[in-house]
Amino acid sequence: MNHIRQKIAVLGMTILFGATPAVVYAATPSKQTDFQEYFQQGVQKLEQGNFSAAIADFDKVVQQNPKFYEGFCLRGLAKSQIGDLPAAITDFNQALQLNPNHVDAYNSRGTAHAQLGNLQKAIADFNTTLKIDPQSVDAYYNRGLAYFKQKNTQAAIADFNQAISLNPQLADAYGNRGLAKYTLGDQRSAIADLQQAATLFRQQGDTASYQQTQTLIQQVQR
Repeated sequence: MNHIRQKIAVLGMTILFGATPAVVYAATPSKQTDFQEYFQQGVQKLEQGNFSAAIADFDKVVQQNPKFYEGFCLRGLAKSQIGDLPAAITDFNQALQLNPNHVDAYNSRGTAHAQLGNLQKAIADFNTTLKIDPQSVDAYYNRGLAYFKQKNTQAAIADFNQAISLNPQLADAYGNRGLAKYTLGDQRSAIADLQQAATLFRQQGDTASYQQTQTLIQQVQR
């Protein structure tokens, strides 16, 4: 289940959440029903962008089952969406304490660290994500953004290359790779990447990002 797409920084940092894990419920049947309802409501509100209401539902989820790591992870995501990054990181920490191999929690915590400017911590979390899941498109892309912010441009391009290899439809990766190439003085290749990003954004119906990328192309061509 893809709960939400989050975009931040340069052209965007994407987080995709995977399927909800199976849970062993330690509750009475009625409590279990309440638990499932609150969780599903929280997921729905998260997808709708009603983040405060989602947090309230996930509060009830983790109160009823304090070992349900996905509840903490999704509550952390909702908190990050309203800008409460320290609280989000606390929830991601709790999720990882319960499940040290939770890829989404590492990736999401890394994004929160990046938003707070803690790039080394962010990169460390993305590194761990890739150790657990070497095929994580999001971890390569997010680490590429972190490297780009560190001005480690070659490392950023290498990660964007990996992200594109795993997902050739990831428009943001083309766009940010183009910007990285432009900083190295490779204008022609930069424009090609930005044009590819614009094409994908248009095909995917992302009008705002398409227009933003067109503006960047005009600036790079000057």
